[in-house]
Order: sequence, then C-alpha cells, then structure tokens
Amino acid sequence: MLKLQHIKKDYMIAGKPFTALHDINLTFDRSEFVAILGPSGCGKTTLLNLIGGLDQYTSGDLVIENKSTKRFDDRDWDAYRNNKVGFIFQNYNLINHISIIENVELGMTLAGKSLEERRKKAEEVLIRVGLKDQMYKRSAQLSGGQKQRVAIARALANDPEIILADEPTGALDSVTSVQILELIQAISKEKLVIMVTHNQDLADTYATRTIRLLDGNVVSDTKVQSKEIKEDTIYTPKKTSMSYLQAIKLSFNNLRTKLARTLITAFAGSIGIIGVLLVLGVGNGFNKTVSDLERGALVSIPIMINQYSVTFGPPDFNAPEPVSDGFIKPYDSSVPQQAYLNNLSPEFIAYLEANLNPEDYTTIEYEYAIQTLLLQEQNGLYRTVDKGAITFGQTNKPFLNEYFDVMAGSLTVNDPNVYEIFILLNDEYGVDKRVLEAFNLPIDGSVEYTDLIGKTLVSPYYNDYYVADSTTIAGKTIFDENPDLSVAFNNGMVLKVSAVLAPKAENVFTIDDGVYHLDDFNQVLLSNALTSDIGIAQQNSNYYVIEFKAQGQSTRPAGANFFVADLERPLIESFLGVDQKPVSISIYPVSYESKEGIIDVIDAYNKAAAEGDQIIYLDLAETIGSALGSVVNMISIVLVIFAGISLVVSSIMIGIITYVSVIERTQEIGVLRALGARKKDVKRVFNSETFLIGLTAGVLGSVITYILSFPINIIVENLNAQMANIMQLSWVHVLSMIAVSISLTFIAGLFPASLAAKKNPVEALRAND
Repeated sequence: MLKLQHIKKDYMIAGKPFTALHDINLTFDRSEFVAILGPSGCGKTTLLNLIGGLDQYTSGDLVIENKSTKRFDDRDWDAYRNNKVGFIFQNYNLINHISIIENVELGMTLAGKSLEERRKKAEEVLIRVGLKDQMYKRSAQLSGGQKQRVAIARALANDPEIILADEPTGALDSVTSVQILELIQAISKEKLVIMVTHNQDLADTYATRTIRLLDGNVVSDTKVQSKEIKEDTIYTPKKTSMSYLQAIKLSFNNLRTKLARTLITAFAGSIGIIGVLLVLGVGNGFNKTVSDLERGALVSIPIMINQYSVTFGPPDFNAPEPVSDGFIKPYDSSVPQQAYLNNLSPEFIAYLEANLNPEDYTTIEYEYAIQTLLLQEQNGLYRTVDKGAITFGQTNKPFLNEYFDVMAGSLTVNDPNVYEIFILLNDEYGVDKRVLEAFNLPIDGSVEYTDLIGKTLVSPYYNDYYVADSTTIAGKTIFDENPDLSVAFNNGMVLKVSAVLAPKAENVFTIDDGVYHLDDFNQVLLSNALTSDIGIAQQNSNYYVIEFKAQGQSTRPAGANFFVADLERPLIESFLGVDQKPVSISIYPVSYESKEGIIDVIDAYNKAAAEGDQIIYLDLAETIGSALGSVVNMISIVLVIFAGISLVVSSIMIGIITYVSVIERTQEIGVLRALGARKKDVKRVFNSETFLIGLTAGVLGSVITYILSFPINIIVENLNAQMANIMQLSWVHVLSMIAVSISLTFIAGLFPASLAAKKNPVEALRAND
C-alpha cells in the first residue's frame, strides 16, 4: 500500500547540501508492525516525516495506493496527513488549552465531520485506550502514560490506515512502555504501524519487521518476501478544512488560559475606543441638544423672507471678465452686493395666505420700508424723536412670551384707544440711553422698570406732519415739516408702553434692545400713507417731493429729479408708504413639525415659479443649529483623529502580542499541520485570536465608556443645566467602533498569522524539544 522508490532527501546546511537519506527503496503492506532502528542522526525521524507527509523528499517518489505524490501540492499533503496517517509523538504534543476529548476530535474536525460523529468516535477510541474516566480533563492533569494513550487515541480517531510512532515510549517508564507497545501491537493487526525506536529489545518483541538505518542508508530489512498483492484502488486525497467556529474555539480556549494577559491587552486596545466613543458621545449629545433646542426653544424664531437675501459662497471663477463698451454701468449701492432680490409680489403673498395652514403659525408679520414718524411733548414743546438713533421694530406677543421675561407691566393690556409698544432690554438689563431720552427720562441710571410703564409717544399722520410748498421751486410741489407740530401731535396715533421685558437667561440668541410695536400699528400707518397728499404727489412726480437719503447714497434734496427713475422711484415710494410691497415677511411657526409644513409650502411655490420669481428664505433656527452642529462636528473630527492614533498604536501592540503568541504556540502549529490543517487553517486560528481580542477590546471600551457617561453627565449638568445628558452613546457608534476595533486588530494580526502559516511543521513540532 506504500512504496518508497529511490527516495533522497537533502538539507541545506551553511549554504551547502547535506544528504540525510540516500536512495531509499521500501515497500510497506497493511497489518505490518515495522520498527525502524539506528543510531541518532541516521535518518530515522527524517524517513518517518517523509512517509507521514510532514516533510517532502528531494528526489524519488512516494507511492500511496498506486498514486504517485510527485505532483502533490500542499493541500494534497494536508489531506494525506489528515485521513491517511495518524501520528504518535514521543512528547505527546497535546494542545494544553483544550480538553482530552477535544484533542482527540481535532483531526476529525479538520476532516469536516459533524459534532455528533466526532464525539461518538472520540469516546470510542478513548475507551479503547483505557481513558473512559479522563475524557474531559486537560493534559496537565494526566500522567505521561495517559498522555501517550491520548496521543494514540488521537492517531486512531480519524481511522487512518497508517500509524506513525516516533519513539512512543521514549519518555515513559518500563511498565508503561510495555502497556503502550501492547496497545500499538493490537492496532497493527488492522493497520500499518511504522515505529521509530532505539530499543532493539522492544523491536524484537513487538515488531513483525525491523529496518535498520545507518548514515541515511537502509542496511538491513527483515521483511519476508511474499507474493505481491495487486491493489486495484488508487488513492484520492480527501480535502480538509477547519471551520471558522472551530478556529475561534481553539483561540478562545488559548486566550482563556492566559486570561490576565488577554484582559490587559484588550484594555490597552480599548483605550483608543474609549477616547473615540467619548468624543462621538459628546458630539452626539450636543447635536441632540441642538436638535431639541431647534425643536423647542428655537421653534418660535420666525422663518424670514427678506426682500434682499444675501448669499454666501466662493466667488464664481467662471464669471466673464468685465469688458468696457464705452458706457457707464449704473448700479444701486443700497442693494447689498451678492444679494438675491426676492420678488415679494402680491401674487406670492396671496399664495402664502391661501396655502399656509392657519394651525401651523401663530402670526405672519409684514415689514415695510415706510418711515415711522415719532413725536414727543415736553413742557408744551413738540419735537421729533430721532428714530434713526434707536431701534424701532415690529414684534408679536407669542414671540415675547417665549423668549422674554416681563420685568414690569403686562402683555395682556387691551386698550382700544392706544397702540401698544414694548421696551426690550439687552441681556445686561440695559437699553440705549436715547430710548430713555425719547420718553423724557433721565439717563443717570435712576430710572426703574416701572417708570417706563404708561409712557407714550405719538406717530403723526403725514397730512398733519407735512405741508405742501408750491412756491419755492417753480413748477414743482415739495413738502416740508409743519412748523406747528401741535396738530400733528394731538391728532396722531398714541403709542403707549405696556411692558418692559428682558431676554430669558437660557436664550441662545437675542434681538436688539429698543422700542417694539405690534402689527396693528403698521396696518393703520400704511392705510393712511396710501391716501396722504405727500404720497399721491410723489406718485405723480418725476422728482423727489421731500429731502431723501437712501442707504449708501448721498442725500437728494426736495425737488431733485430722478437720475434713474426705475431704480429711485421704488425707494422713495416705499419710504412714503405708497409702494406697499413688503421688504420682509416673518412667519412664526407653532411647532417644529409646523415649520416643516411652512417650508414645504414655500418650496412648492419655488418649483412652480419662474427662475427670477423664486423665493430664498432664512430658517434662522435651522441655521443656528446647523452652525453649532458643524462646529461640534469639526471639533469632533479633530479629536477623533487624535484618539484614533492611540487606537492604531494599540492595534500595533496587539499585533506584537499576536506574534508572541505565535512563538508560544509554535508546537501547537506543528500539531495542527500534522493532523492535516492547511496553512489557511493555521492563519484562521491566529486571525480568530486577533478577532477575539479586537472584539473584547471593542466591547470593553464600549462598556467602560457607558459607565463613564454617568459621572460625565452629572458633572456637566452641575456646570450647565442646559447641557444635561450631553454624553449620549449611539448604538451605531458603539457597533461601528467595535467593528473598527476588530478590523484594526485583525489587520495588525495578519503578518504574525502569515508567519505562523509558513512555519515548517517538522521544525514547529521540535520547538519545545
């Protein structure tokens, strides 16, 4: 069944070939017990390794059941060792970190047999060798003779046809040696047994055939020449494969035997994971806080549609170079550069009011460019308040309720005879001194909040404030301020302070301090301006009827003609209230979901509108949230990179530890190869080890980070209540970092795993000799 034809084996020693075996020609039959004897260094073990496929011959041929092995590749030799050969080693070569029965099952596992089949066969052979009560112990708990019985059971488990025993009694006492040889002798009645030994007496007593070697040559062979039995079968290797589950199990048991080192290694690997998860957790918590802020505290900030929407971004490098054509190109300096002109037409306003769900907003405010005149009386004298020096804006009560605390007065006043105004303080409870001067109050710091309640200003009608002048400039009617403002004051609209308010402490934004009115005042102001003498006169004139200064322009005196009527007329007519196109629309949503509904309505308008009529809106709440989120994300990225460096360093350390593990488990590598494990299977074992370390590091880092989140949240909440639960781990981040940990350690372990796979099985088996 086995033939060695002209086998020669050379080794390279100091760069020169050394011949260990010379022209070996031997034939082995079934049911032989062959003893190979000879002095040390004569080539006995080398011959045994060649027969067992652990080493390959230099020339000649090994024929297995009429199958030449000249064209065998690594997988063929692996399969041969697994299902054709069983090894019994002098020093047992048991794997210490798995049980006896698992050692016996290992060869069958590589052969792809089921767990049930493996367990049944392993129990049978262990009972056969007398180890029924020792099956689930570890090798360290057995005597030398018991260990050798385990080795015999392992060699028999996969039912090989050839048993190769290398000095099986060399480490045993004489009594145990006899027991072991009697066991091997019984095995030889059904299998070919080839044993290497130094003991002539044992060979003579138990072997049926003795071969003697000297200096790599066969010097004697007691084989009785008999008629050669013709074999019709041709050997076909059965491919082997170790499952990932078995590789993981082997690695897990090995790591468990070095639990302290494994946990320290995993903890070192988890430090980078902890750093990255802390950064991601804080970033996630901050983004959620911003999102909650946007959905809660910021939801009442209006969606704003301004007449001019300033756009930001990189310059258009594809824009054409300016070309001089001999003509000056006029532009309006009052229009912001890089601004988009929103067409706030009556059609768009009608669309909004028709399509917005009234339940989605509390109010819609329209702001106009119309001038607001304010008068004050003191000791019978009337004067115009310099409104340009103070903030005089529009607001609404829901907005004030949400973001301001009432310091004096009330927001529930309803006096039909006056128009309510409100004094808004800054976050330091101050206001521009000219606001106090407008109400004839001192600016020495002695004014209390209540002193402003009930104070009034008067906004005169244009017909009372302006008087026509048709004589100063021939052919033109211009308008001047009425020298007598008493009528304008007495007939005007009374604005009365109802409340003094200060921004709430938790506000993340603010508006300018000053005087603010409600929309009802605007509506009356616009209505009267439309029919005013000065407004009608301006509509019918090609010149300025009053002195006027637009933003970014020089002052134009009354009576001055328009230079570019299309640019100048809309500005002066808006100022006098006869062009009632709004310059800003503010929509105050009820909730975050309502805000989304409002935006959907505007987006729908843009889809149907022509390119020049599309609307750009400002969602300030989203802008604030997005800006804060972007800053946090950028900081998080930088911190993650720094934390990631420690993660990479720890992964390299794990790679080094894996290399140490390869050195420590070199003999185990030899055992696996002897049992038929492929190089790929050995790689799989060590890749599984780095996988388990990476998994442990990832899980450990995640658990430690979760535990740390509690004190971190408590400390931060004590420092700033608004940042409660700032540390919020996400399952996505946790699972991602576990995957990163596994990946990095796996990559770090590829090199040592590759080294393990390349180890020569013969040298690996001798590692601890």
